[in-house]
Amino acid sequence: MYLDEELWAKFKEAVLRKYGTLRKLSDEVENLLRFSLVGEEVELAFERLDIETKAVSIDVIKRERPKLRGLPSELIIREMRGRRIAEALSG
Repeated sequence: MYLDEELWAKFKEAVLRKYGTLRKLSDEVENLLRFSLVGEEVELAFERLDIETKAVSIDVIKRERPKLRGLPSELIIREMRGRRIAEALSG
């Protein structure tokens, strides 16, 4: 296996920061490998259960998500905070 030296050094540094030791380096590599195969395993499980799956792009998800009705929650909360502050200052 050949890895970019700078990338490997950054990865080792991240593991060292996380655990305070490089003894977990192999565990972290193994976890990353397992995580990268999760999607494939899920797909195989669905296949075994005769459940049809299809890939959906993020564009389709964005296009088909429900449209918001009314103001976004952050605007409502900002307005409520503004009223509460105004009441506190006037009282």
